[in-house]
Amino acid sequence: MKKFFILSAFLLLASPLLAADRPSEADMFGGDSSTTPAPTPAVKAVPGVHSNAQATKDSEEMDTKPHSLLTSAEENTQIGGTISTEADYYIQKGLALYQNLISNPNILFLYLDSKLENDNRVFARIRAFYDPTGLSSGSPSASSYTNPYGFSSGNSDNLSVNLQELRISANLDHKLFFTIGRQKVKYGAAKFFNPTDFLNSQPFDFFLPSDERTGVDMVKMQIPSGTANLYAVGLTGNPTNGNPAGGYFRGELGYDGIANFLESGEISLSGYLPKGLPGRGGFDISQGVGDLDVYFEGAMGQAGGGDWKGAFSTGAGWQVRYSDRKTDTVSFEGEFAEYPTVGPGGIVSNSLTQFGVFAFVLAGPGGLTDITFMETNLYDFNSQSGFSRLDMACQFTNRISGRVYISAPWGQQGGTFSLPGLQAQTGARLDVNF
Repeated sequence: MKKFFILSAFLLLASPLLAADRPSEADMFGGDSSTTPAPTPAVKAVPGVHSNAQATKDSEEMDTKPHSLLTSAEENTQIGGTISTEADYYIQKGLALYQNLISNPNILFLYLDSKLENDNRVFARIRAFYDPTGLSSGSPSASSYTNPYGFSSGNSDNLSVNLQELRISANLDHKLFFTIGRQKVKYGAAKFFNPTDFLNSQPFDFFLPSDERTGVDMVKMQIPSGTANLYAVGLTGNPTNGNPAGGYFRGELGYDGIANFLESGEISLSGYLPKGLPGRGGFDISQGVGDLDVYFEGAMGQAGGGDWKGAFSTGAGWQVRYSDRKTDTVSFEGEFAEYPTVGPGGIVSNSLTQFGVFAFVLAGPGGLTDITFMETNLYDFNSQSGFSRLDMACQFTNRISGRVYISAPWGQQGGTFSLPGLQAQTGARLDVNF
């Protein structure tokens, strides 16, 4: 199956963007906002000394064995991270350029990764955020495509530090694998809409280069068998990020191509049983069909009134080389999704919300092997409004990358993607790995 990189993960059932004590986007930009929230050998004890020779031998063991273990631990432990700084400029109607809003989100990730004996592992990651302008809240939110970090009051730099991951991985004879603690997970075959991504209480913002959501606290067991994988998860729950306790299972089966038309693919079934809430079930499949990568993902669950509601996303992708170099490719992606409409207070109505996405990625244009263009278009069929964003990413070195972008809403005024008073937005971001 052909793989390619595009910015993706557009989700609809997002939590509200602004806290009650923060100014609304309408307060910042003027007008009445009618936007709809958008729906990864112990050292032996030294024996008794019976002679000078034995004492010398034991002394050497004390000096060399701990040193060997320490050296091994140092060789198998990595400490590193990423520093990112971003500048966003909001172009508003009726304002001079120097009067427009500017935000400056800064993000620091630090991780520790230690590989132990028998392929066991310890991993930890923290995230620090601050914006000297105070306009960014620091919490990634897919409900606003004009500011992925949400709006804040602007009266402080909003410094925050949180634990993203803290997990221990172990196995039994490489046949049964366990991961215990806070960990990042994202399931589903679709590229933009993921109705079966049950475990995350917050949707992924596809305009961010990486998943900055806090991990899920759980105990995960994985049983691989050939091309199949079975996952069983016990969720401990966390009131801070809204993840409930409960259980989750997922089964995946990969298969080879069929005849000369269907290529390899994967099919999955999943179920989610949160404590005190209705359960949900999901199904997804990805299949290579000639030069196309076709996928479908659907979920069913009971709404508050006991009625069964469904959501699905389906799409296809195509990638082709436009020159002799393997890296010179252009990729196209299209997807359609349908969700139950979520009204005020999280009430699920009988109406449906329909979204579409079309995106393309152009890698290495004109011989510029370190440059990639990414263009993403979103459309809400209900409000007849859209949103487009063009990114140019550059890989300066193996550890330093950057991007500039420009975006704008279009279509019906007051629709899902229309912020009152906002005409367009542009910005730049730099990421440094160390």
